[in-house]
Amino acid sequence: METTQPIIRFERISKSFGPLVVLKDVDLSIYPGRTTVIIGPSGCGKSVLLKHMVGLIRPDSGKVFFHDNQVNALSERKLTPVRRRIGFLFQGGALFDSMTVEQNICFPLIEHDIGTQQSRQDRCREVLALVGLDGMQRRFPEELSGGQKKRVALARAMAMDPELLLYDEPTTGLDPVRSDLINELILKLQDVLHRTAIVVTHDMNSARKVGDRILMLDGGRFILDTTPECLDKVDDEVVQRFIEGKASREELDELRTGRLSRSADASGGR
Repeated sequence: METTQPIIRFERISKSFGPLVVLKDVDLSIYPGRTTVIIGPSGCGKSVLLKHMVGLIRPDSGKVFFHDNQVNALSERKLTPVRRRIGFLFQGGALFDSMTVEQNICFPLIEHDIGTQQSRQDRCREVLALVGLDGMQRRFPEELSGGQKKRVALARAMAMDPELLLYDEPTTGLDPVRSDLINELILKLQDVLHRTAIVVTHDMNSARKVGDRILMLDGGRFILDTTPECLDKVDDEVVQRFIEGKASREELDELRTGRLSRSADASGGR
């Protein structure tokens, strides 16, 4: 039983996009100082969960809390101080191609009117050093490798010294070596900054390496809540197929027959 209060809390969150039901009465508590990894098949709603936490998406029903702030009840103006406390690493990095690395990192500081030009440049240097890229300030995104872009985007997410870091598929599109470098960086930031982190991924190597807690989302609900050490002991066929990367019998039959199975059809082809 946790003795501290959760930093993030979901109470019976549901979300649909047209006929597609993504989340069904989801409850979730995220406690400070830990790295929680959320795994699950593509399109199951992992990124949707993250976007609820910062008010980028509003639930159809239920409540989302960041500490005592009910995020889904706040206006855009009142969301601003909440978002200042949360760093978000988007899946594609979302760097501005027309801006230098320094301009990208300083952008949120300027938007929130934080510091002077000199203090912003100093902060840029600090966060770039944390991700091992100090000296890249004058480069443009097109001059960076895929791994470097991810690290710059992470530096930008840390620019305002957030207490919560959200990682949306941080290793997607990277080769195994660059992926491991990102994993090591996540561990380093946790060790140095002691921040709460939520990592959405389908990369099981990453999940095992960086997570203190692993949740699995499937069919709109969490079907797993465990630790990396206990992951292989979970007696659930869906979980084991996912972590082993094995297609289901129904999916293999679809390839053989060329026809969508009834179960896939009922779930929107998930």
